[in-house]
Amino acid sequence: MDVFPCNAERRLGRSLGFAAAGAILVGGLVAGCGSTASSGSSSHSPLVICEIVATSGPFAQLGTNDELGAVAWADNVNKTGGVLGHKVKLVPENDASDPATAAALVRKCVTQVHANFIFGPEETATVAAAVPIANNLHEVTISMGSGWAGQGISTANLHSYSFPGVGNVFFADDLATVTQLIAPRHYTRVAVIEDNAPGGLGNTQYMQGLASKYHYQVVASQITNPGATDDTPQVLNLLKAKPQIIVLGLIPGPDTITFLKAVRAQNPTIPISECSGCANSTFVNAVGGPTAMKDVYMIGTPENVLSVIPNTAANAPALSDTRNYIAAMKAAGMGSLTQIDEGGIGWGTGRELAAAIESAKSIAPNDVKNALEHQTIVTGGIQCYFWKRTPSNYDNITNIESAVVTVAADGTFTVLPHVGT
Repeated sequence: MDVFPCNAERRLGRSLGFAAAGAILVGGLVAGCGSTASSGSSSHSPLVICEIVATSGPFAQLGTNDELGAVAWADNVNKTGGVLGHKVKLVPENDASDPATAAALVRKCVTQVHANFIFGPEETATVAAAVPIANNLHEVTISMGSGWAGQGISTANLHSYSFPGVGNVFFADDLATVTQLIAPRHYTRVAVIEDNAPGGLGNTQYMQGLASKYHYQVVASQITNPGATDDTPQVLNLLKAKPQIIVLGLIPGPDTITFLKAVRAQNPTIPISECSGCANSTFVNAVGGPTAMKDVYMIGTPENVLSVIPNTAANAPALSDTRNYIAAMKAAGMGSLTQIDEGGIGWGTGRELAAAIESAKSIAPNDVKNALEHQTIVTGGIQCYFWKRTPSNYDNITNIESAVVTVAADGTFTVLPHVGT
């Protein structure tokens, strides 16, 4: 229960400094009640951002990847003077892939770290647990988990202080599979594998929803548990239905590797799509090399986006931000192809927050919340998101652009020609 109105007590001793506590309390009360005054914008105090992600457990690859892009974003803005003159200070917290831990870390970030904002968590289950706490504490939070509505978050919590930093990656992958593979190749029999987690479980329904428009049917679907070490039963059940392609709805990383190995042990050539976070040599080698990855279709790298997405006026912001992202990753010392391939979500999250602060000309929570509620922005990376948020629809995305690639026999990646939607 809040002791002071408008959650002002959480702002005592925030990054504005511990001196003059009474003055800070007054500032906190004003900011918490939605003042349009810039909270600390006249000073050069650090902008403290808690980054709650998994660096252990089954979601660790997601969390570790997101940190890469967030670090590059912070490094980039700090080199140019910060956000409204505030240098960014990232405070990493490991939620260990556990929803209860993620929720507890939100409270810690607000009451102990005194963070101005929160990035994360990174997976739908941890996001669903963390969002209500952040909203109750009036802490502007931009999650890095895939999806928003229908991911276990109550309707009331979809329209408060928490926002999605990325679109539904699963559904974006599904749609790319449909438009770039299923429709052009006239596949009519489709199977779906999905994770037993809030994000994964919607893939079958989403694919069924597209079936009539694109003239195919979902002939089989199976569910795997996060962290499973053997997916052979699910693979056999899928293959019994004689699909022409298998659509992936699995958490990137070990879960995807486990499934791909199980499929290739039974069928060396059936097309599988779309593999997220897979277009790098480390992942390919983990599955078994180019032979095992033959006919596995992947989200392409940011460089692939630049090479295949049409250079039109509409796409110009996406291409520009993708170039900026690549440059920032390299400048931050994370210039390997694998790192650039994996850090886009963290970068986009930072870009969204910075744009909202600059639009509001304030770091006060209510001001930034209002700016995010009306935000129109394009973020680049392996998937380019065209955001047009409204107060009633925080995850409104008007377009998503990405590239699709395969692995050649020599281990290089081949980009499929882009098919317009």
